[in-house]
Amino acid sequence: MKIALLACFLVLYNARVDAQRQCTEADLETCEQMLTEYTRNPDNWSEEHKSIFYCEFVQMRFDCLENLDCDHTRNIEGMPINIEGWLNLIRPGLGEMRAYGLCDATESTIEVDYDNPCDEYYLYKNCSEYISSYLKSRFALTCSAMLKASHCFIEGRKRCNIPMNHKKEFVSPYITIAVNRKCVLIHDPKDPVFQKQEKYRIDNGLGYFAFS
Repeated sequence: MKIALLACFLVLYNARVDAQRQCTEADLETCEQMLTEYTRNPDNWSEEHKSIFYCEFVQMRFDCLENLDCDHTRNIEGMPINIEGWLNLIRPGLGEMRAYGLCDATESTIEVDYDNPCDEYYLYKNCSEYISSYLKSRFALTCSAMLKASHCFIEGRKRCNIPMNHKKEFVSPYITIAVNRKCVLIHDPKDPVFQKQEKYRIDNGLGYFAFS
């Protein structure tokens, strides 16, 4: 009985200790690998309700970060942000996309002025569709997709005089990843999925063979 209790204690203790370790670049790479495998697979693509693909991508990133088995309150190795801070950056936009029906093609629960091209609904819709198209390109990077999304939302808000939804001291973790040269292409030319991509693009008349 004592041996069983001791074993149980050690399992719980080790789990607690492991949960207190600093989140590392390796943890983040695990998320990027998972996201890459999902977004590069044409079985997950669709030309109908394109915003859904981007929303799923963001949700998967959120879920992966949230479930990392490390201390979410300490800064990630080599980055000026912790997991809790990162999740707080993602959560508001994800909530807005869901409320606008861009994640499941349902009717928006937020009042939308569909005649106003600067209604915030169109900001989310246009940027979501733009990034969905980018993610279907031959050399799409999951970390670069978030940089492009940030730029799209920022420029869209400026153009329509919509207040920014983050504080001035905001530091993008995606910029840090890029600066640290960790935003790299995960690519295996022998993977048959790339042939499926080409067929999908041809079948749907897409020009996503290259994307800037």
